Amino acid sequence: MKAFVTGGTGFIGSHLVDALLENDDYTEVRCLIRNNPKWLKGKNITSVKGDLDDISTLREAVRGVDVIFHIAGRVKAPTYKQLEHANVGSTENLLRIAQKEGITNMVILSSLAATGPSNGEPVTEDAPMEPISMYGRSKKEMEERIHALANEEVSITILRPPAVYGPREDQIYSFFKMVDKRICPIIGDGKKPKISMVYVGDVVQGILKGAKQKEAGVHTYFISGEEVYTWNKIRDITTKILGKKNIPIYLKPGLVQKIAGALEKASSFFGIYPVLNRDKAKEMILEWTCTSEKAQRELGYKPQYSLEEGISRTIHWYQRHHWL
Repeated sequence: MKAFVTGGTGFIGSHLVDALLENDDYTEVRCLIRNNPKWLKGKNITSVKGDLDDISTLREAVRGVDVIFHIAGRVKAPTYKQLEHANVGSTENLLRIAQKEGITNMVILSSLAATGPSNGEPVTEDAPMEPISMYGRSKKEMEERIHALANEEVSITILRPPAVYGPREDQIYSFFKMVDKRICPIIGDGKKPKISMVYVGDVVQGILKGAKQKEAGVHTYFISGEEVYTWNKIRDITTKILGKKNIPIYLKPGLVQKIAGALEKASSFFGIYPVLNRDKAKEMILEWTCTSEKAQRELGYKPQYSLEEGISRTIHWYQRHHWL
């Protein structure tokens, strides 16, 4: 089979490309690359120069492929318009072109953020979509656009992971970096809010299994870890693996929002948009849990990495590459 991948230079996408190159089912892996190949440098891919706004490039890139993996997306921006363009408009471009070229198999990455926070029980795919952030709204709109545009012949699998961690990740990484410096920031009391997390290797497993879903229609699944976690448990495991004692700093939700506002305002003077911003703070203070039972039942998905093994692999990668 021939595959076309967007977002292959990023965190999740680069791990997917590695898996595709190792999979005998795939004879060619085409990757859309805007400028820097990053993690794909030197790998046996077919490089496609361009971006998701380049209609003619996309048309040539997808011609003759068997499956499209749309992993590209933007997670933060100062305005909704920017997120809408990156997450909604680009997906619409790709879907329209794919259908015109007769490609009937697509896997598209969404997010738990599209559904919104949970309230005591992990959310399922039947839960109403009530996002609270601009990013979540853009992913919800993306999913709605997919349902509106998909024809009767195409099979589209939408995957919604929660927080994804692993080697090459550079946002949750900030938590591990602070613990390495012996300070552990925790929102709430460490028991609540709870959180679902998933190791990048399991996300890739879900993506590959999603590509085997050939039934026509739009199919949506949460792809998550083996259980729901508390920040106390995440801290305990991280402390054990790093082998360093640390001081827990318990942050009240209101303080997190004030810090995020201050960081966003200060960063604006330098023309950057910080990882911890007002929009992100809205999400961080709430509970985000989901269940992947539907994916396990219909796709045969099963988490392979425990939280301890996933964090261990992640931290050791950071250490080998001098991130820690």
